[in-house]
Amino acid sequence: MNSKYMLAGVALIALLLLIVVGMAYANINYTQEGTVKVVTYFGRIERVYRPEDGWFTTLAPSRTAYEVNIKSFTEKAPVRATSRDNAALQVEIAVTAYTDPNKIEEYVRKYGFDEAQRHTRRNEILHGLIQTEARNAFSEYGAYEIYGNQENIQKRILEALKPQLASQLLLITESVQIGNPDFLNDNIEAAAALVVANEKQKQAEEARLEAAKIAAQTKQIEALTYANPALLDIKKLELQLEIERARAEGIKSHQGPLTIMYGAGSGAGVQLQVPAGR
Repeated sequence: MNSKYMLAGVALIALLLLIVVGMAYANINYTQEGTVKVVTYFGRIERVYRPEDGWFTTLAPSRTAYEVNIKSFTEKAPVRATSRDNAALQVEIAVTAYTDPNKIEEYVRKYGFDEAQRHTRRNEILHGLIQTEARNAFSEYGAYEIYGNQENIQKRILEALKPQLASQLLLITESVQIGNPDFLNDNIEAAAALVVANEKQKQAEEARLEAAKIAAQTKQIEALTYANPALLDIKKLELQLEIERARAEGIKSHQGPLTIMYGAGSGAGVQLQVPAGR
């Protein structure tokens, strides 16, 4: 009879141990790269765990772990803006950023523990900031200037958003991308595109003209040089002198003046002497 009770007791203890081990195993947590986990105890933030911290457990009562994604994300916002001369346009602005890893506790307290709700609140504010700064940037340019100044507009938006996202949303901004501006008036869009095309053609023509001028000047100098043997000799000496100077710089033990001889035979040609120390 006693042996039966003993066996039942052993079985019960074994069962309890299995339950405890199972509960402990189920509450073991670890943090993956690109995330952190915020552990709360009775609703109060107790600690932020990072991948390098290894595993931890939330076995104690009322201890809960919440994951926070700190990988880069891209949020897009459609913007309705106007140019300096009141031409209406639509454009999509995309912002790439990530949560500041050094401000996780403040970020969670501000936007909540639930990831879906946290992102919803954050993105509502982000969209408002994008709208404001995009409108400000586009309003600095006339309708016909916008296509040719998209890089400046993009830089203007990025510089304006960086400090605001850092202070208000606790985000580190990586980049801002601008979609193709779409003017509500198609005639303005066509005219603006034509202005850009004409400007690029003008720049290309100016570059070709400058190249032609340089080529003409080079040919003129060459013609004068070849027409005058003395000038040709001087040009050759100047080139040889530059070569010898470069060579002399690499010879650390060289002492005294540097003498360059051009021409062959005794008494023939030209000698050019460079004093020591030059």
